[in-house]
Order: sequence, then C-alpha cells, then structure tokens
Amino acid sequence: MEQVLDSVRQIIQRWVSTESYLTADANVGDSTLTVENALRFKVGEKCLLTDGTHYEYPFTVSNIVSNNFLEVEEDVKIQGWTTENNATLRKSINGQMVHGVYMGDPTVIPRYPAITVQGSTRTSEWTTLETTTEKYNVEITAYVEEATQEDGYRTLLRITDMIQRGLKRNIFPLVGEKAFVNLSADVFQNELYLKLTDTSGIEVDQFIVIEDDFKGQDVRVKSIVDASTVELAGPLAGDFLIANDARVILVDRFVYRSWPSDIDYGFVHKETLLKAARITWSAEEIEVQGVIGWGDAPSR
Repeated sequence: MEQVLDSVRQIIQRWVSTESYLTADANVGDSTLTVENALRFKVGEKCLLTDGTHYEYPFTVSNIVSNNFLEVEEDVKIQGWTTENNATLRKSINGQMVHGVYMGDPTVIPRYPAITVQGSTRTSEWTTLETTTEKYNVEITAYVEEATQEDGYRTLLRITDMIQRGLKRNIFPLVGEKAFVNLSADVFQNELYLKLTDTSGIEVDQFIVIEDDFKGQDVRVKSIVDASTVELAGPLAGDFLIANDARVILVDRFVYRSWPSDIDYGFVHKETLLKAARITWSAEEIEVQGVIGWGDAPSR
C-alpha cells in the first residue's frame, strides 16, 4: 500500500501544484506567456506569476496556443518577470495555492488548502491457480478554510476537480521500483519507434512509460528491432525530447483499472471552519502467489 500511496500523492502534487518557468521575459502589457510547457494548464484556470518572493494575480488562461505558449485574459501589469529571476507561472485556485499533500491523516495541518492521501482497504481474491487480484482502495481528502461560504466552496470544488482530472489522466500509475533507460534521439508525435541507449532490459509485450518533465504516456512494446531500437504497439501522443529529460521508465509492478470512482462534496472533518471533499480511488494489480504441491509442507 505504501508504494501505491506514494504514486497517488505524486500524481496529485503534479496536477494541483502545476508550475512552469518562463522561457521569455513577461513585460507590462503582455497577454501571451512563453513557458517551458503548458500541457497541465487548462483554459479557464487561474494562475499567478511569481519569482518566489513577489506575486502578480490573477491571470486567467484563455487559450493554450501550443506546448510552450499560452494566452491569458489579463495583461501583465508589473515589470520584472524575467528568466534571470526564475519567474514562474503557477496554477492558483481562487487566489490560493495548495500548501501540502500529506500521507495519512495528520492531527494538525499547518496551512490550508491541503490534501491528505491515506489507504482505506486492500482486498485479495484468487484469479488463477497461481495469481491473485489485489485491489487497493484509497481515500483522498481536500481541505479548505471557509473564509466565506461561497468562496470556500468554490475553492474546494476546483481543487477536487483538478485532483480527479489528474487521476483520470494517469490510469496506470507508476508504482514500485523503477529502472530508467535514456533516449538516444528525440521522438515525435505519431512515431512508432524509440531509439534508446540500451534495450537489453526490455521485453516484447512489456508495458513501458515514456516520460519527460511535463507529460508521460504508457505504451506496449511490439518488438525489439535491435540493440538500440524498439517498436511500439501504438503511436506516441506527443513529442518527447532529450532537452526535456525524456526517458523510458521500466517498472516492476503493473497497477491497472485505477479510477476515482466516488466524490463526496459534503464531507466535513476536523473543525467547523473547514470544508472538505473526499475522493474514493481504487486500483488493481495481479500478484503471483505460486501453488503448494501435495508434497510441499505449508510454511508457518
């Protein structure tokens, strides 16, 4: 369960705390921003510019022009958002940022909004003579301080929507130990072949993940062409560039059928000044057990 929770928490952190460094200065009057990657931003979302000390808010995303350009409804009003100062565009929820994604259910949460991730149940049933299906159930809770009834509730709804969207976009979460293989050449959308530094640890029909700093995709290996090339069973959905630290991830566990099945928007916990929403997420995994033969003594 621990590795499953770590994976779920990482997905949530990426989606509710999305940020991307500016790759060109944002000057007064600009309404088009140039960022490292805009893929996790969505039209209608609120954002802010920050250099870690100063902030400018709000900006409302009006158009995702490309992977590196997005348009906002409001013009930049403050000078000084430069690449030299590591200026960043960061997702904001009703003018707030999520301050922590915690494992378990801490008695005291220092700052809100906050999110907790904790295991609920694990069930197991035989699938074949040698394998079982392990099902994990996880509870994800978003907490928001109730400044005003409507403002707090809108913030809660938006955070919850970001969480469930991120989980739905990552239905094969990366769980367990990982091995990494670097690309030896950039690969582009709709291509079916990957050029890698080494293919010795990859097998036919294996599911692999290709990921960069901004996105990832689960793909199945159709064939091993040679010592540096694999053929994929389906086309890539985007470009994966060495400059963006693109690499292939090999996992030793394969979790599937993950889904945020239920959301309770009326859940209240801890204090009367808090509003909370609870998401129930589940996933399954096939586990090899082996069988005990008639002559084998059972272990104790």
